[in-house]
Amino acid sequence: MTLLHLAILVISLAGFAALALATERHAEHLLGRLPAPQWRLLARVAGWLLLAVSLALGIAYLGSGVGITLWLGWLTIAALALVFAFPKWPLRPVDHARPARPAKAAKPGAAAEMPVAPRRTARRWLAAALLAAVPLVYLLALQATPIAPLLRADAFAGQVGPWSFRLADRDHDVPKLVAMDIPMKSYQVRFCEDCDAQIRAAYLKVNKPRSLRAAGIVLQGTRWDRNVDIQLPANTTAGSSLWLTVVGKDGEMHQAQVRLADVSPATVAWFQQREAKPEAGPAAPQGAIERPSQ
Repeated sequence: MTLLHLAILVISLAGFAALALATERHAEHLLGRLPAPQWRLLARVAGWLLLAVSLALGIAYLGSGVGITLWLGWLTIAALALVFAFPKWPLRPVDHARPARPAKAAKPGAAAEMPVAPRRTARRWLAAALLAAVPLVYLLALQATPIAPLLRADAFAGQVGPWSFRLADRDHDVPKLVAMDIPMKSYQVRFCEDCDAQIRAAYLKVNKPRSLRAAGIVLQGTRWDRNVDIQLPANTTAGSSLWLTVVGKDGEMHQAQVRLADVSPATVAWFQQREAKPEAGPAAPQGAIERPSQ
């Protein structure tokens, strides 16, 4: 995930730098000379392509909502970095000193004006503080954003037939008990982008299905991230496995086995604790008198 953030930031910086080279003023500022028009056109095209690549990278890994927000945040930080770096650029042209304007003669009876230098300095410090607060607030908000289940390090990557997939527990919590104390668990599955067009349906269940009719619960969604809530049998153990059954549009069925402990270790530990917990016997009624044995 850190590499993803770094890649978006670096590509955005490169895109902004290319767009700066496409303008006459900033190109001369960065290179110390004015490049040819065809080079500036090439820089403009490359800049927009780099920004589009950084946007596509965020959407591909985090989805449209979080991906676009992440992209805009790193764009802001990249722009601020260039704003502070441009004045210190070593190849920038030397600014010729302008002659000082003659001071205006004070009108008789006019009140003395307040000096503006301290006021301008205070405004600059305030603007610098606000600019520095923008990336700090963004990084704090980014830190609080949860990582998508399929992007976590514990997501399982495997192969089912000709298709690759990723399988992840939606959360790290223990199973949720529904009616009649039935444990339920939620999972997410993502197939490769080219695989989605070849898949008719996908199913998930604990223990190997005996037939396609008993393949389990069908995954919701026709492409990209698919979700499913499955029932966990009472005899689930550390050796139990999740079985992913995928039916292609050609009618062929393929299956893949994933150890439950590799995907949901908290669920396995919960079943082990539940099995080891001694069952309390029926309590003796209060006030009962034991009869002596004869």
